Amino acid sequence: MSMVLFDLVVIALSAGAGAAIVFGLLNRSRRNSVPIQPMNQQNATGPVFLFEHGVLVDATPDALSMITPHTTHLSDYDAVLHVLGPHFCDLREKLAGHTQGRVRIDGDRDDALWIELDLFDDQIRIAVKGGNHATHTGVSDVIERDVRLSELSMLREMTQHTPQLIWQEDQTGKLVWANHAYLSFSDSLRAPDADAQPALPSQSVFAELRDTVVNKGTAIRRVSVPLPDKSAEQWFDVTSVPRENGLLHFATDANAVVRADQERRNFVQTLSKTFAQLSIGLAIFDKRRQLAMFNPALLDMTQLPVTFLSGRPTVDAVLDKLRESRMLPEPKDYTTWRDQFTALEVAAKNGTYCETWNLPDGQTYRVTGRPHPDGAFAFLFEDISAEVSLTRRFRSDIETGQAVLNTLPEAIAVFSSAGTLVMSNRAYNDLWSTTDEISIEQRELRAEMGIWRDRCTPTRMWTEMRDFIHLLGARKPWSDDAILDDGRHLRCYANPISGGMTMVRFTFAPPMKPVIRKLTMPDPAIQVAKR
Repeated sequence: MSMVLFDLVVIALSAGAGAAIVFGLLNRSRRNSVPIQPMNQQNATGPVFLFEHGVLVDATPDALSMITPHTTHLSDYDAVLHVLGPHFCDLREKLAGHTQGRVRIDGDRDDALWIELDLFDDQIRIAVKGGNHATHTGVSDVIERDVRLSELSMLREMTQHTPQLIWQEDQTGKLVWANHAYLSFSDSLRAPDADAQPALPSQSVFAELRDTVVNKGTAIRRVSVPLPDKSAEQWFDVTSVPRENGLLHFATDANAVVRADQERRNFVQTLSKTFAQLSIGLAIFDKRRQLAMFNPALLDMTQLPVTFLSGRPTVDAVLDKLRESRMLPEPKDYTTWRDQFTALEVAAKNGTYCETWNLPDGQTYRVTGRPHPDGAFAFLFEDISAEVSLTRRFRSDIETGQAVLNTLPEAIAVFSSAGTLVMSNRAYNDLWSTTDEISIEQRELRAEMGIWRDRCTPTRMWTEMRDFIHLLGARKPWSDDAILDDGRHLRCYANPISGGMTMVRFTFAPPMKPVIRKLTMPDPAIQVAKR
C-alpha cells in the first residue's frame, strides 16, 4: 500500500514539474514578444500616435489636435506624415522599413525635436519628443507653428506665381495687396510718361463691381480693360469676395471666351443674312421641339404672324397654326392628321421627309425635313407652284401635239440627229404594227428600219434615208417610193426640222404602170454622161 502511494506522489510531482516547465517557456516567449499596449492618456507626454494595420487606434489629445485639420482630405496615417514630414524627412522610409524594435529619428530643422518609433509586426507607436525649448513651448505647438509657416510660404508662392490676377482693396477702394500677375498687368497699362505709381485698373474699371459686391455680397462679372493703344481691350472674368476690411478680387483671362462668343455671333449674323436672302422658307427647331430660327421667306409663304413665330412655338403649335390658315393639305380626319405629323417630325429628324403639299388655294409647296446636330431638325418650304404649272403646261402641250398627230391619216415618225425615235402617231404604229410606249423604252432608227425592210421588197432607199437622217448641216427635203410585201405602193418623205431632227412621213400612192414607172426611173447612162 505504501509502495502504491509512493508511485502516485512521484507521478504528481512529475506532472507538476512538467507544467512548470511549459508555463516557464510560455512566459519567456511572452516576455520576448509583448505587443505595444495603448498608452495611458494621463501619463503620456507630448504627441503620441498608435497605429495597427495602418489604422489609428489611439492617440493623445495634443496629437489629435495636430492632425485633425488635415483629416478632411487625408487619412490619419497620411495626415501624420503630412504634419511631421517637414521636420523628419526620412520618416516615411523608416515606417516603410518596419524594423522591429525602437528607432529614434532626429529632426532636420530643430535639434530639440526627435521621434521615437516602436515597431512590432503591424503595430507602430510614434512618440514626438522635445528638448528644453520644445518642452517649454509645447511640442505640438512647435510643429503646428512650423506647419502653418510652411503652408503660408507655399500659399505666398502660389499666389505670386499664379497667372490669375489677385488683389485686395480696403473699404475705400485703395489697393492693399496684389500679386505679381496683377502688378505686371498694371505696369503694362501705365503710360510711358506717367509717374512711378502704376495705373491700377481697380481704381476705375472695377468701381461699379465694387459697389455691387458691397451691396449684394460675392459677385462674378465679365469686365473689359482698355489697353494703352486704344485699339484693343483685355477681358477678365472677375470674382469679388467681401472681406472683413475690404474686398478680395480674382480675375481670370477671358479673351479666348470673348473671341469665341464674338465669332459665334458673327457666324450667326452671317447665317441670318444668308437665310434672309433665300426664297426658300426655313424653320429650325431645337431639341426641345421649339422654333429656334426662321427667315422672312417663311413669313411670306405661310402668312404666320411675326409675334407668333418670335415666341418660339413648338412644332405642334406651328402645324396647328398652319392648319388653321389652310396652309396644309387637309386630311380626311383629324386623328390621321395628327398621326401624320408625328411621323413627319420623326422623318425630319432622320432626314427622310420630303413631300409635295397641294394647298387648297392652288399653291404647291415642296416640304423637306433635314436633321441638325444635337437633336435639332429643320423644315424647308419651297414654293414650286410655277414649276408645277409649267410642267403641267408642257405635259398638256405634248399631249395636245400627240393628239393632233394621231388625227392625221399619214404615218409620221420624228427622229433625232442621233437616230432616236422622238415621237410617232397612231397611223405609224398601225402601219408598222409597233407600240407607242416611247417613255418606257427608247427605240432607235436601226431597229425601226429593220421593221421597214421586213415589211417591204428589197430596195436601196432605206440606206439613203438613213444617211439623210444622220446628215448634219443644211438639208433639202427628200422622198422616194417603196413597195410593201402586200403590193401596196408607199411614198416616203423625209423633211428636216429644227434641232437637227427629221420628220419621216409614209403615205400610200396609187400603183404606176410599168411604162410610166420605167420613164420616171433615173437612167444610168444619162447620169454617167452628166459626170
